[in-house]
Amino acid sequence: MDRKVLITLICMAAAVVLLLAVLLGCSQEPGAQEVFNVLGGADSSSPTLVSVQSLSSSRIRLEFSEPVKVYGNSFEPLTARSDGKFIYVDLDNSLRPGTRSEVRGRVKDYSGNTSGFTIQVWGYNPDLPQVLINEFTTKGTAKSPDRTELRILSSGNINGMTLYNGVPSDFDALVVFGDIDVRADDMVVVWWTEDISVPEVQEDMTGGRVFNICAQSTEALPSNNGALVLCGSPALGADVLDAVVYSNFSASYGGYGTRSAQERAKWVTGSGAWSGDPLDSTTSTATRSMGRLPDADDSDSAKDWIVTVTGGATFGARNSTEAF
Repeated sequence: MDRKVLITLICMAAAVVLLLAVLLGCSQEPGAQEVFNVLGGADSSSPTLVSVQSLSSSRIRLEFSEPVKVYGNSFEPLTARSDGKFIYVDLDNSLRPGTRSEVRGRVKDYSGNTSGFTIQVWGYNPDLPQVLINEFTTKGTAKSPDRTELRILSSGNINGMTLYNGVPSDFDALVVFGDIDVRADDMVVVWWTEDISVPEVQEDMTGGRVFNICAQSTEALPSNNGALVLCGSPALGADVLDAVVYSNFSASYGGYGTRSAQERAKWVTGSGAWSGDPLDSTTSTATRSMGRLPDADDSDSAKDWIVTVTGGATFGARNSTEAF
C-alpha cells in the first residue's frame, strides 16, 4: 500500500475515534465538578452602590453589593478607605444637617470590575426626634387639600428629615424639613399643595405647637393606593422612621390598582416599616381622614388606624376615635 495512502487512512481513523469520544462524552450526565465548571467563570458584573449613610458631620459610609476596593485616587481630594462591602469617606469640611454635598469616586471589586458614581450626600443630624405619621387625607379639594400630620414624641430637631409621597426610590413629591426644634406633643402638618397661605406655628388644644409646612408641589397624594414614607434624610438608604401603606383593594395589581403602587407597597413592607394588609382607604374623603388611634401602640400595621367619621379630620389636634 502506498505510504501516503496509509498515513491518510490512519489520520482518518484517528479522527473518527476522536469524534466518537466527543459524542459519547456529550451523551453522559455531567458530574458535579463539570456543572461547576460550566456555571463558574470570572465575575463580570460591576459592583452596585446599595446605600449611603452619614456617620458624622464629616464622615459617610457607602455600601456596595460586594466587597470592593478604592480605585486609584478617584476620591481625591477626599480620603477614602475600604472595609469589605463598605467604603468610608472623610469629607474635607463638616456638613451641617439639611445641607448636601457631592461625592465622586470609583471602586473596584476583587475580579477587577469597576464602577464609578457621583452622589449627593446629606449632613448628619444626631438630634432627630422620635416621630410618627399620625393622620392624612388623600382625596382633598381646593378648600381642603391633602395633608399629612406628623406627631412628635420626643425633643429634637427635624432638619433634613424627609417625607415622601411614595418611597425613596420612586416618589411623586417629597418634603425635606428645615431647621426646626421640636419637643414632645408638637405636630408638623404638611399641606400637599403648590402654594397656600398657612400659619407657620400655632398652638393646639393640648398646649403643643403645630408647624404647618407647604409642600410646594402640584402632586397631591394618590387618592386610593399609595404610601407615605418618613426617613431621616434624603440620602440613599437613609433610616426609615415611619411609613404607612393604603389601598382600596382594587381587582388589579394585588389590590393596589397600578404596578407603581404595588411596587411601592412591596418596598415599604420590605423595609420592615409596615406589615400585613394595607390601610383600607375606600371610605376616606377630604374630611374623613385616615388617623392613628391616639392611644394605640405602634405595631406598623393597619390595626393602629381608622377612617374617621365625616368631618372627623383633626389636623393639629388630638386624633378622633370615632370610626366611619
